[in-house]
Amino acid sequence: MNTYTNFRVKAIQFWKRNKKRILIGIIIFLIILIINNVLKNMPKKLPEPSFSYKPHVAVLTDKEVPKKYQKPIEDLVDTYFNYCNNGEYENAYNLITDECKQAYYPTLEEFTGYVNHVFEGKKKIYSLQSYSIVNNIYVYQIKILDDFLATGTSEGYYYYEEKLILKEENGEMKLSIGEFISQDQPHIAVEDEYMKIEIFDRTIDYETETYRIKVTNKSDSNYIVLADGTQNNEVLLNLGSRKDNPSKVVDTFIVKPNGFRFETITFNKFFDDGNTSQGIYFGAVRILNNYDYSVGTTQEVLDSALKLYAMEIPLQ
Repeated sequence: MNTYTNFRVKAIQFWKRNKKRILIGIIIFLIILIINNVLKNMPKKLPEPSFSYKPHVAVLTDKEVPKKYQKPIEDLVDTYFNYCNNGEYENAYNLITDECKQAYYPTLEEFTGYVNHVFEGKKKIYSLQSYSIVNNIYVYQIKILDDFLATGTSEGYYYYEEKLILKEENGEMKLSIGEFISQDQPHIAVEDEYMKIEIFDRTIDYETETYRIKVTNKSDSNYIVLADGTQNNEVLLNLGSRKDNPSKVVDTFIVKPNGFRFETITFNKFFDDGNTSQGIYFGAVRILNNYDYSVGTTQEVLDSALKLYAMEIPLQ
């Protein structure tokens, strides 16, 4: 037997003995080759998304709170929160602006009731995020959550949100709660031959503006009807580009002869919506010889009115 024949016989015998192993090896090699080829042609891995927490960048405008205020704001809010968490109500109360106290929490007891409502007598944690910046007034959104690590329970999920208002007064940051922005006495007065309208108080919260208005009837025989729910546009807030109705219907705003009346009117108006309140508009002023409270302003009453007109109290 020559060399070639001998080699062929041995090769056939080797194949028969190791056929399964050889086939498995070829399959594995092909699989590795295919996988390697696929990996080479895959696009490069995209970078992992990154998320950055920027508590002092306003979510509405992307404006950043000035650096010099960021640490004082953090310290003030943290101190206030810890006082509330630990039941140190008087210390927490002392961190609130006098204006906010006078408007909503004139006593420590009333403030304590607010804290008990928000904190529910539990240990809480919070997150803080700048929301908007308007005329050096810094609006932050605070979210107050149950501290599961402190309580050791996970029953339910509760959180409370509100806007905290921070602004610099006399060189230091001051805090307002309950979404209170400001309160003033604008001393605005407008009058004509029939009446005098005065705005005594204006309270601005994050979502509303509230006005306490006094109307004096200068007549000794005529009724003044500003609102009784029978006419359109009786009371509106003039925002320049539009006029908005009060958040709650003014049922009756009627002043008897030689009388006066106070009325508190609230309008929905976001502090940071970019609009400026320009005036309170009374669109259906009625000067009447008499008025029947049981039926209101009927067409017959309008037909016999001494005068019908509109009047606006400027706020600028």
